[in-house]
Amino acid sequence: MTTFRHFYVKSHAKTSPDINLKDLPGSSGRLDVVARCINASFWLSHDIRRDVVFHTIFHGEPSPPVYIRMEGDRLRKVSPDERNIAIFIKKALERMGEEEIESTPGIFVSRKSFEELLRENRDKTLYLMDEEGEDIENVKITGEPFFFLGDHIDLEEEEKEMLYRHGAKAISIGEKSYLSSHCIAIINWWLDRKGVG
Repeated sequence: MTTFRHFYVKSHAKTSPDINLKDLPGSSGRLDVVARCINASFWLSHDIRRDVVFHTIFHGEPSPPVYIRMEGDRLRKVSPDERNIAIFIKKALERMGEEEIESTPGIFVSRKSFEELLRENRDKTLYLMDEEGEDIENVKITGEPFFFLGDHIDLEEEEKEMLYRHGAKAISIGEKSYLSSHCIAIINWWLDRKGVG
């Protein structure tokens, strides 16, 4: 049975499919950051990680929240470049309805709050990435790990408190503040090295 790795990145990207693919940083609420995090979550050289699930909730205008989930074992035809990833996110936003739908293979979109996401994943082992958390080298990763990060803006204190109420542990990959996409790449490398998942 496959043990999945989960990553959540809070996003301030816009919740409209009116996305300028030539200006992802400026026109879409830093959709470029989300795209890079998706790249870091899934892609290897000439292959894709099928044991990864990527989660994000868009909080931008005009109609937040929008929850998007990508499942590595079901993804098809998505390329690792930011523009291509943004095209599939655009399709998800275009096709969103009242109920969760699979907009394209392996990509699911719905309305969901952060608290609802935590309730649905109470069976996972939750980890909040925080420079002041316990060094990841001293942490035994157990169960089905679920890592939480912000995009270019940190999670709000209220969201962190929700995580702690659901049993999350704060862990760190170092005292420096790394890009979210780099954090994900480092975590994947570390889990590979430890033979986790």
